[in-house]
Amino acid sequence: MVYALKDDEIIMEVMDTAPSNWNTILSTQLYPDLVSFQSAIRYHEDALLEAGGEKKNFNRYDQRESWTRSKPTTFARAHLVGSSTDLPPPKFPKDDANISKRATPKDKGARGCRHCGSLNHWDKECKYAFKGTRSARTRLAEASIDLLEAEDEYEDLYY
Repeated sequence: MVYALKDDEIIMEVMDTAPSNWNTILSTQLYPDLVSFQSAIRYHEDALLEAGGEKKNFNRYDQRESWTRSKPTTFARAHLVGSSTDLPPPKFPKDDANISKRATPKDKGARGCRHCGSLNHWDKECKYAFKGTRSARTRLAEASIDLLEAEDEYEDLYY
């Protein structure tokens, strides 16, 4: 379908869809007809391109695509899991028969179960997890920062 628009309507349509910074360079009152407006656009072309900034019709697909191109695909992360030497020895015998359905601490490079020392399951999956535990666990004031960070990293790997 073809529309019969007047010159001033075309100028306003162009300026409405153009970046907002163009209004500082092109003033619509200065151009009585479409030919003079086109000439002004050609004359100020470099300034308009610099002032244009982002595209006005920037959809989410373009945004996601540009974000994935600029973002590195791999991240380096150093884990403190099992790095503390202050961990007490396990209180129960090693139970290698209990194997985690998810990735095991051995697969992730984490320390063994704190209850039995097995590398095949996590602390919370151990059959000895609730034996000999106290009803309230607190972080002691004399616990080292390294020990607490290692414990937090271990918990992050499990979840």
